[in-house]
Amino acid sequence: MNPAAIYVRTDKGAGEVAQRSQAIPSRARSLLMLIDGKASGAQLLDKFAAYPNAAEFLQLLEDGGYIAAVAGAPPAASAASAAAPAQEEPGLAEAKRLLVQTLLEVFGPDADQFTGKVDAARTRAELRAVGEKYRDLIADFGKRKKSEAFWQRFEPLVPAA
Repeated sequence: MNPAAIYVRTDKGAGEVAQRSQAIPSRARSLLMLIDGKASGAQLLDKFAAYPNAAEFLQLLEDGGYIAAVAGAPPAASAASAAAPAQEEPGLAEAKRLLVQTLLEVFGPDADQFTGKVDAARTRAELRAVGEKYRDLIADFGKRKKSEAFWQRFEPLVPAA
């Protein structure tokens, strides 16, 4: 992994997120979902330092062709098309990343069973409904403060219509 290069999801990576083919370990898929085309290799390693074996999983994703390094900042159009194979409302990526990251923090590798619905949401209304469901699930899991903190950050990103 090149520490200076920006990493983006490839078409293969976007397909894996959308289809969940079980071709990669669930932890690697969870990290793949958080690749946004804005972070360098060094930033990704820092960002995922809390996840066990993150460096190995990132290398697996790169070697398998799920992510790729680009020389500089990627053009906005290519980053958007790599991150979202189907059309979605602009600005949803940040809200999706927050929701996936929160699910990973609460459920660890078991979060993978929930992240598919997050990725499938294409509108603010769809993502808000998924977020509300998972907010309640996190609270029911005994993490009420985490649920409330998540919602305070998430709700402004997907305001009610």
